[in-house]
Amino acid sequence: MVHQLSLVSSIPHNKYLQTISTLQALTGLVQPQPISTYTLISKPSTVFKPKFEPGKVNQIEQYFMKCITNWRDDSIDISKPILKDGDIVSARRLFRPDDKTERVWTLQISDIPIAGKNQGCCQQTVYESTLVHTHTRIDLNLEDKVKEGKDDFEDFIEIDPPEDSEVDSKKTEDALAEQRRASFLVFLQDLGYEVINQFWIKGIRFFHGDIIIEIFKVLIRDDTTANNSTAERIKLKLLDESNTFQIRVYMNVSKSTDVEQINHGTKELIKLQEFLKNLFILEIPDRIFMDSRVTLTK
Repeated sequence: MVHQLSLVSSIPHNKYLQTISTLQALTGLVQPQPISTYTLISKPSTVFKPKFEPGKVNQIEQYFMKCITNWRDDSIDISKPILKDGDIVSARRLFRPDDKTERVWTLQISDIPIAGKNQGCCQQTVYESTLVHTHTRIDLNLEDKVKEGKDDFEDFIEIDPPEDSEVDSKKTEDALAEQRRASFLVFLQDLGYEVINQFWIKGIRFFHGDIIIEIFKVLIRDDTTANNSTAERIKLKLLDESNTFQIRVYMNVSKSTDVEQINHGTKELIKLQEFLKNLFILEIPDRIFMDSRVTLTK
């Protein structure tokens, strides 16, 4: 768990080089750290519906969960605009039957930011858990595919059942159970979550003391045309077709009760906000947009 202090902004694509040059001079970091993350958005499979009774306060909340891992695609150059009719942008599938790579996943749930008119920055508690997982293929029949949302996520692999199912039924069940345990998507299902969306982030990261500065673009799956994806890759497009860069400036404090560190971090963010005001305007994001409680969407 960390208590995160943050500010956000955005810049048009034509200000990218000027922004990078300024941040290089500010941080002394000539080669910023690349960002390439893939995120699955999941929600609880069963929504908790408490029974409201007079005089009883219900404190149980359910949250959407982000599952984040890294992806590599050196073919994408974010310094160049991604045009709708330009070169095809794609990402290599993570959930492939031949991929035995151990992948680090970060499961993240965020509380709603603290309210208040005199907040110098956004303050939000973030809960994280990290696991290492090796994804392998899974066996699903057509009914299971529909149940699992196969139309939206085409990473499931269907395997024909053996001809002599009676003789090898025990072996088949054991193999199926092992393969299901080895699938990250089914792991989420067993955890009580179902995947509802996905996106990719490509950008760079600077460090200024304890402050982290990220500049990135968000990409989503491009399903506007038929046959746009292959068995190995998924075609992508920008979420914001104007090629605008998103900027997130944040600092993590280990405890939400550490008032001294929170005040120090807030002052540092405000100082950076003032220093960069002629380059881009850092603002506090709308806390309602950052509320990931499931009940909020019902």
